[in-house]
Amino acid sequence: MSSSFVHFRKPDADIYRMALDIAQASPKQVLYIDDRSLFVEVAEGLGIRGIVHKEYNATQKAMEAFGLSLTR
Repeated sequence: MSSSFVHFRKPDADIYRMALDIAQASPKQVLYIDDRSLFVEVAEGLGIRGIVHKEYNATQKAMEAFGLSLTR
């Protein structure tokens, strides 16, 4: 999703709604990861699960809590 093409920018909730529409996904099917807590909070306000990324190992553990794993 490129803000220059859709004319919305984070933290505008419409960019998250448009991403859900394009992906044809419900908010419960999505995990949003960002290093800015405000952006994660906006996504969570729409029912999207979120992780605030601070460092790799913490994000990896948070993803595992959602049933996802990273392999190197």
